[in-house]
Amino acid sequence: MFLFRMLGTAAGGGVPQWNCACPLCTLSRSSPHLNPPRLQLQAIVSGDGEGWFLLNASPDLRAQIESNPELQPTPERGRRNTPIRGIVLTSADLDQVLGVLLLREFQPLPLYATALVRKTLEANSFFRMMHRVPDQLTWVEITPGQPFALGDSGIQCTPIPLEGSLPFYARDLDTGEHGQASIGLLLEAPASPESKARRIAYTPAVPEITDELRAIYSSCTDIFVDGTFWSDAELSNTHTGTPLARAIGHVPLSGDDGTIALLRAVHLPRKIFVHINNTNPILDLRSPERCAVVEAGWHIANDGWQLD
Repeated sequence: MFLFRMLGTAAGGGVPQWNCACPLCTLSRSSPHLNPPRLQLQAIVSGDGEGWFLLNASPDLRAQIESNPELQPTPERGRRNTPIRGIVLTSADLDQVLGVLLLREFQPLPLYATALVRKTLEANSFFRMMHRVPDQLTWVEITPGQPFALGDSGIQCTPIPLEGSLPFYARDLDTGEHGQASIGLLLEAPASPESKARRIAYTPAVPEITDELRAIYSSCTDIFVDGTFWSDAELSNTHTGTPLARAIGHVPLSGDDGTIALLRAVHLPRKIFVHINNTNPILDLRSPERCAVVEAGWHIANDGWQLD
């Protein structure tokens, strides 16, 4: 069995953002049927439907757990229990790690991360909250390119090394080592009576589309790809003085050097965009940009989207 679900599909801040009155956030508030609200990015995966692994840990994690009974404790297992078996981190970005702190209630959990991401988080005093009792948090070091078993789920996970640096708050810790600061995940499960074999690439942040990454995508059954921005200047067009998309580690969707064009030759039944910023016009169900994405053979994940 292989189960995969998106609990949140937005970039940092969600949709609408709390302090934003841009046209898309305003549309989400006034006409949610045209631009449905989205929680911040969160995915889960399971090999048996009983134990679940979090792919990153979003700031919206508590609401996402309460909206999905599969992730909730049950009285039959005692007063303190959880079906969450561990967390895999793809970076040290705040949008991907703040949820770890929400799971600090003395619950033993393994946390899979590269050595650099672990070093970054342990340098922050907030994360001492995860070491108040023995074995509260067990670090499992993962290495780009080296497969590891995701607990006893039957799912094999291989970190995909990506270009990129540590987030702004931790730049002084960056060693510049390729693939340590930001990774994608290649998730594989053999065929079973309940489901067919799966090979999924989960890459919610893509700073560059290389030949190696294209080859990985082409070998997959499903790919989840960075859909943060439609254009490179999208942020600066909306908020003066903000950086270009590529400068903060995201290849935009449009243009001859954008994701849609660069992955045109990757033919798969499902190519899915996730991690969509509140400024991206593909959020509007009526927009020409959204039509262009669909016509190019891509899906746009919504909260609750799952592989069937």
